[in-house]
Amino acid sequence: MEEIQCRNCGQKFPKGDKNCPNCGSKILILEEKLEFHEHIKGKVKEKGAKKSVQEFKAGDDLHRESGKWHHREMYIGPKNDSYKEIVKDKTTGEIIHKCEEPLSKHIGHGSAKHKKNQ
Repeated sequence: MEEIQCRNCGQKFPKGDKNCPNCGSKILILEEKLEFHEHIKGKVKEKGAKKSVQEFKAGDDLHRESGKWHHREMYIGPKNDSYKEIVKDKTTGEIIHKCEEPLSKHIGHGSAKHKKNQ
């Protein structure tokens, strides 16, 4: 059983109690959670070329609507007109989203979304 200690009188007691059984002081417990997430991205260029021939991103990605972390892999190949993206649930490994199509057909997503008139 986890115990805490009263800052007023020094009495130790179970963590679940709201007041110190010795002096009656109210107990406030603050806890924080720290998580680490990994993400890598890169570009492949041919010698002398300005634009990349392949781009990739892989790692943890936060889904804004649900607030849940997923594993996301994305490969963009402008040279061979390819786009591939796979998003998996980090805990179950279930595929949540998969898209594999020519890059030229991949429009209306992410930064390619049409801007609304204001």
